[in-house]
Amino acid sequence: MSQIHDARYRLEREQRQRVAKERVRNTTHSFIERYHNELAGIQQQGLAEYVQERYDSCLSKLRQIEADLTSDPFSARERSKSLGNEIYALRNVARRIKVEVEEAQYQQHRDELEARANAEKERKVQISSAWSEELRNWSDKLSLNLMLKEVKELEQQVFSEQSFGKAQDLLAQFKQIKTRGLAKAAEHRAIIEKQTQHTTNCDVVQAVVDIVSPSLPADESKKLTEQANTIISANSKDASEQLKEIDHLSDRADKIIENEAVRKETVKAIYTTLKSTGFTVQKPKVVETKEGVREVVIAASRPAGNRARFKIRLDGSCTYEFDNYKGQTCKKDIDQVLPKLSEVYGVDLSDSRVVWSNPDDEDAQMKPIPSQTMNKKG
Repeated sequence: MSQIHDARYRLEREQRQRVAKERVRNTTHSFIERYHNELAGIQQQGLAEYVQERYDSCLSKLRQIEADLTSDPFSARERSKSLGNEIYALRNVARRIKVEVEEAQYQQHRDELEARANAEKERKVQISSAWSEELRNWSDKLSLNLMLKEVKELEQQVFSEQSFGKAQDLLAQFKQIKTRGLAKAAEHRAIIEKQTQHTTNCDVVQAVVDIVSPSLPADESKKLTEQANTIISANSKDASEQLKEIDHLSDRADKIIENEAVRKETVKAIYTTLKSTGFTVQKPKVVETKEGVREVVIAASRPAGNRARFKIRLDGSCTYEFDNYKGQTCKKDIDQVLPKLSEVYGVDLSDSRVVWSNPDDEDAQMKPIPSQTMNKKG
């Protein structure tokens, strides 16, 4: 007699939580390394000074996320996802700003200023020193470029025959110009960031594909890449909507990776349990059904010809069959295997349902009927 059960499996809460934490921690660590490389590249290319305040802020946030990754990986992942867009925006914004600053050719003007300062050193030592120091300390190149006309006008007053009598007079006006410049620069950066958001989105989605795709099954990796290409190809789409789609894509990939990790542990548990209960177990293999569903198949047998077969799917469902038994003898094997899966490995094949049995004919040779898959709940 044979008996077929449809069941779904789930790991115990602690086991799933551990798997999920480790997966999130590893994936987030990869993103953190990529963010560090991105920031290092911005620094090496001399772009940081054009977005210095935001660069320092991103670096500080990244270090905090890295520090929190061990104790709270889920929170670190969410903050990492939010920070990624901000970091990838830096390079695009800084490049645009650098072009504008270089076009202004302010460096040449500053060299002329220092030459004139040296020529008039005796007369204006205190004021020229104060001016040069303030100018060097104006690290935000965009705001300086936006206020260049007013800076030059003030400079002409400072180094003319009618120059200020006190350095504090110079500093007071200089700081007023600088304050207005910083405000204008903030508005200008916001405009540039909006203009370059699609490029930034492309960088973000490419990072998701590069880091997550290798951890997915081949078909899911291909699907992820295709969906990513669809998102970034829509240049006319609202940038914020693109970010939401990227976020959904990343969450879906995370879930697939998590399910695959859970399935691997379940396959290992079933394989070990069958061996420990006297079955000869074949190496698990991945097959694809006629409906296109990929599942891991574990086949086992006893010398007497009794057979057991488990099918574990990525969606969280599991089908098992015990066949080529006579009478109720298969129940003994089932009662050996299933409790051990639950007690030792935390694999709970719950919501079981007897599909078919024939307890009356003890000598009958039973054949399995097609299995029916139980959908995974919760």
